[in-house]
Amino acid sequence: MFKIIKRIKVELYLISRLLNPKYSPVCRFNLKCYSQYFKNRFLGDFLASKATPIRFSPRSDFELHMLSQGGNLWMLICSLRSFLYHSQLYPQIVIHDDGSMDKRSIEILKNKFSGLEVILRKEADDMIFNKLGLPDKIKEARKSKNNLILRVVDFPLLSRANKIMIMGDDILFFKRPQEIIDFVEGGSIYKALISEQSGDYDLGLDKYYTSKHQLTEKRVGYMNADLIVFERNIFTVDNILEFFKHSIKGPDYYFSEMAAMGSIISQSNFSFLPKDKYHIKSAVNENTVAKHFTGPRRQDYFAYGIDLSQKSFLKPVK
Repeated sequence: MFKIIKRIKVELYLISRLLNPKYSPVCRFNLKCYSQYFKNRFLGDFLASKATPIRFSPRSDFELHMLSQGGNLWMLICSLRSFLYHSQLYPQIVIHDDGSMDKRSIEILKNKFSGLEVILRKEADDMIFNKLGLPDKIKEARKSKNNLILRVVDFPLLSRANKIMIMGDDILFFKRPQEIIDFVEGGSIYKALISEQSGDYDLGLDKYYTSKHQLTEKRVGYMNADLIVFERNIFTVDNILEFFKHSIKGPDYYFSEMAAMGSIISQSNFSFLPKDKYHIKSAVNENTVAKHFTGPRRQDYFAYGIDLSQKSFLKPVK
């Protein structure tokens, strides 16, 4: 009963924002937007099952890691398709189950993308707790109720390729991501690229660690961990452990994962992705390469984002 009530509250919240021009100006009194929202939001599983499979030979030097949960199947498929089409990069796709994905969703995913691998939560638990010989501090942090911590531990430590991309399933691509392509193809001087957000937040770290790694000067609080590409060797057991040792608020803190990813990324030669091309705020425009439809903007993902992204598939990749 609690889950049903929670779901109703979420749906009412999204619909209220969709109908309010202040929060969804693109869909202001737009019946097409409203119908697309209900189609993508409530018929997602059906649309996912009917989506055309994408067949390719995954490359061994590049992996795309995503954390997913039950109920996000259509979002996950749409985000993946948009990146694959516009980048023409074909990574090994690794989906990390947060413990809530069902067997049918996993089967559909594997049918839609070549070489896609799903790491079940129980499988990851076994590898992390029993096989990697990790310090107890990291193991304890990973037991957090904050599932986003899986990104900090599992993504880098269970990856195999030299170059890794992390992407949220609420991100859609609309144009060719040249910066990411250059990075993967060896044409970048950086060890990591990370997207930027407009505001910062409390990193929840002690002064010693913050000062040692110059986190304020490097603007770690503005790093958005939902879109990153990096060389795998910049993440080590030692620097993951160091972060958790100096975290004041602990792994249950909502922003702990973002703080960890940003803090470790900042210790390498990194660069921010251009904020006018890879953005959170503002609607999709002529400069948009990718847009992150965060929680307060999630209604727009369903109302216009998915269909606009799919419409861009009709244009030649440049």
